[in-house]
Amino acid sequence: MGFRISCSAFIVHRSPVGGGMRRKRRIEITVETHEVVVLRPRQRFIQAWCEKCAEQVKMITVDEAAAVAGVTSRTMYRWVEAEKTHFSETPEGRLLICPNSLSKR
Repeated sequence: MGFRISCSAFIVHRSPVGGGMRRKRRIEITVETHEVVVLRPRQRFIQAWCEKCAEQVKMITVDEAAAVAGVTSRTMYRWVEAEKTHFSETPEGRLLICPNSLSKR
Protein backbone atom coordinates (compact mmCIF):
# COMPACT_ATOMS: atom_id res chain seq x y z
CA MET A 1 0.00 0.00 0.00
CA GLY A 2 1.55 3.26 -1.03
CA PHE A 3 0.52 6.84 -0.69
CA ARG A 4 1.61 9.74 -2.86
CA ILE A 5 1.08 13.36 -1.86
CA SER A 6 1.98 16.23 -4.17
CA CYS A 7 2.02 19.91 -3.38
CA SER A 8 2.80 22.71 -5.81
CA ALA A 9 3.57 26.36 -5.10
CA PHE A 10 4.33 29.30 -7.35
CA ILE A 11 6.69 32.05 -6.30
CA VAL A 12 6.56 35.45 -7.99
CA HIS A 13 9.61 37.70 -7.75
CA ARG A 14 9.26 41.47 -7.94
CA SER A 15 11.99 43.32 -9.71
CA PRO A 16 13.80 45.84 -7.47
CA VAL A 17 13.82 48.29 -10.37
CA GLY A 18 10.34 49.55 -11.27
CA GLY A 19 8.54 47.05 -8.99
CA GLY A 20 7.37 44.94 -11.93
CA MET A 21 7.01 41.20 -11.74
CA ARG A 22 9.82 39.14 -13.12
CA ARG A 23 9.34 35.43 -13.45
CA LYS A 24 7.52 32.64 -11.70
CA ARG A 25 9.23 29.71 -10.09
CA ARG A 26 7.36 26.50 -9.45
CA ILE A 27 8.27 24.32 -6.48
CA GLU A 28 6.85 20.81 -6.29
CA ILE A 29 7.19 18.56 -3.26
CA THR A 30 6.32 14.88 -3.54
CA VAL A 31 6.16 12.51 -0.59
CA GLU A 32 5.80 8.77 -1.12
CA THR A 33 5.36 6.17 1.58
CA HIS A 34 5.18 2.41 1.33
CA GLU A 35 3.99 -0.05 3.92
CA VAL A 36 4.95 -3.70 4.30
CA VAL A 37 2.94 -6.00 6.55
CA VAL A 38 4.73 -9.05 7.91
CA LEU A 39 2.63 -11.70 9.59
CA ARG A 40 4.36 -13.66 12.28
CA PRO A 41 1.68 -15.83 13.78
CA ARG A 42 1.87 -16.79 17.41
CA GLN A 43 0.74 -20.20 16.39
CA ARG A 44 0.98 -22.19 13.19
CA PHE A 45 -1.37 -21.39 10.36
CA ILE A 46 -4.52 -23.44 10.34
CA GLN A 47 -5.08 -25.52 7.23
CA ALA A 48 -8.74 -25.47 6.31
CA TRP A 49 -10.95 -26.06 3.31
CA CYS A 50 -12.06 -22.92 1.48
CA GLU A 51 -15.31 -23.69 -0.32
CA LYS A 52 -15.00 -20.70 -2.67
CA CYS A 53 -11.41 -21.54 -3.70
CA ALA A 54 -12.22 -25.28 -3.63
CA GLU A 55 -8.88 -26.10 -2.01
CA GLN A 56 -7.02 -26.42 1.28
CA VAL A 57 -5.51 -23.08 2.28
CA LYS A 58 -3.61 -21.66 5.24
CA MET A 59 -6.34 -19.60 6.90
CA ILE A 60 -5.56 -16.50 8.96
CA THR A 61 -7.35 -14.81 11.85
CA VAL A 62 -9.63 -11.80 11.46
CA ASP A 63 -7.01 -9.48 12.98
CA GLU A 64 -4.30 -10.77 10.64
CA ALA A 65 -6.64 -10.42 7.64
CA ALA A 66 -7.50 -6.86 8.68
CA ALA A 67 -3.79 -6.00 8.82
CA VAL A 68 -3.19 -7.48 5.38
CA ALA A 69 -6.19 -5.67 3.85
CA GLY A 70 -5.41 -2.40 5.66
CA VAL A 71 -8.83 -2.20 7.30
CA THR A 72 -10.25 -2.64 10.79
CA SER A 73 -11.36 -5.96 12.26
CA ARG A 74 -14.89 -4.59 12.28
CA THR A 75 -14.68 -4.08 8.50
CA MET A 76 -13.49 -7.67 8.10
CA TYR A 77 -16.58 -8.90 9.97
CA ARG A 78 -18.75 -6.77 7.67
CA TRP A 79 -17.04 -8.28 4.62
CA VAL A 80 -17.71 -11.77 5.98
CA GLU A 81 -21.39 -10.97 6.54
CA ALA A 82 -21.63 -9.50 3.02
CA GLU A 83 -19.70 -12.51 1.62
CA LYS A 84 -17.03 -10.22 0.18
CA THR A 85 -14.29 -12.51 1.47
CA HIS A 86 -13.88 -16.26 1.87
CA PHE A 87 -14.07 -17.61 5.40
CA SER A 88 -14.43 -20.69 7.52
CA GLU A 89 -15.46 -21.32 11.11
CA THR A 90 -13.81 -23.80 13.43
CA PRO A 91 -15.91 -26.17 15.57
CA GLU A 92 -15.10 -23.82 18.48
CA GLY A 93 -16.70 -20.92 16.55
CA ARG A 94 -13.45 -19.18 15.65
CA LEU A 95 -13.64 -17.24 12.38
CA LEU A 96 -10.84 -17.75 9.88
CA ILE A 97 -10.25 -15.82 6.66
CA CYS A 98 -8.89 -17.17 3.38
CA PRO A 99 -5.93 -14.97 2.39
CA ASN A 100 -6.55 -15.76 -1.31
CA SER A 101 -9.77 -13.75 -1.19
CA LEU A 102 -7.89 -10.73 0.19
CA SER A 103 -5.45 -10.69 -2.72
CA LYS A 104 -8.39 -10.52 -5.14
CA ARG A 105 -9.67 -7.26 -3.61
